[in-house]
Amino acid sequence: MDELPPTSRNYPLRQIKDRELGWISSLISAFLLFSTGAYGQTAASTSTPPSTCPIQFERFNPSSLSVRIRNTSGKKIVGLVFNAALADATEHWKWYHWDFDDARPIRNFGWNKTIKENAAKTLSWSWTNLDFQHGGGGAFVLTSALFEDGSMWQTPAGRTSCMCLWHDSHKKGFIRPVELPYPQ
Repeated sequence: MDELPPTSRNYPLRQIKDRELGWISSLISAFLLFSTGAYGQTAASTSTPPSTCPIQFERFNPSSLSVRIRNTSGKKIVGLVFNAALADATEHWKWYHWDFDDARPIRNFGWNKTIKENAAKTLSWSWTNLDFQHGGGGAFVLTSALFEDGSMWQTPAGRTSCMCLWHDSHKKGFIRPVELPYPQ
């Protein structure tokens, strides 16, 4: 019997071996593809700040200036900065400057204690009172947040989006829409 050439002789075995190698290389490629994607998603979520307000306001007291918030960012918060805006009786809004002096900077209310993910915390600045009997009310606005991983959340350019409102006890609410340009 004529002997088959060496390549033809092992053809069935070679075909099986090629199939096994193809399947194994496909499995390795898929693993590398998905593990890289998962790593990329994990890295991205820890280094990018949330696009929406990272906290939820639960309660606010303008008389002794305290606010209860919940960290909804999915990360540990290590710093927060708030500003306040006040409305007069006719609902003209003005950012709260130090001692009500427009020549001084806008007053920051900072907090630098860690707030764990999904934890609720009461923040207070007891030496301040933002409740004025015949005013229109006010807004307590989160302007920035710093997370433990070094990323930050900032108020979107040109507008305030993360705030809690209160109105004077003589009013039932605000008549006009509350539109606050970002403080300068």
